[in-house]
Amino acid sequence: MVERNRRDFLCNLSEPDQQTVLQGLRQRYRALLRVYFGQAEAVDETLEQVVSTAFSADVPAQLLVKIHIQVMDQLATQLRMEGHSTAFLKDYRLALIEVMARLTERYRHAMTLGPPSPQPTRSPETAR
Repeated sequence: MVERNRRDFLCNLSEPDQQTVLQGLRQRYRALLRVYFGQAEAVDETLEQVVSTAFSADVPAQLLVKIHIQVMDQLATQLRMEGHSTAFLKDYRLALIEVMARLTERYRHAMTLGPPSPQPTRSPETAR
């Protein structure tokens, strides 16, 4: 599992570093869409890369949706320019749903593994 460091969170990075992280996430997301319906053996690895990047950088869910829309718009434009139908692109919402589900599971798991809560100190009167 990927360790998280608050210094690496998107909100704590400089603008150039934020852009670098987001560009890497977009590239990984494009790679995920390329393999999502065709190369089953590559899907899990690529999906894990997207989720790990988003989790490590604490990328907000709405930003992941925005990245999905941007990548899908670019793909649709390219397909239209090449004279292909874009009707099947709606199926790619499944990729976003799977990313969100795995990311949610990652956060849930991280919460259960979080630091132990401090034990309350007992006063001598309550110890009796």
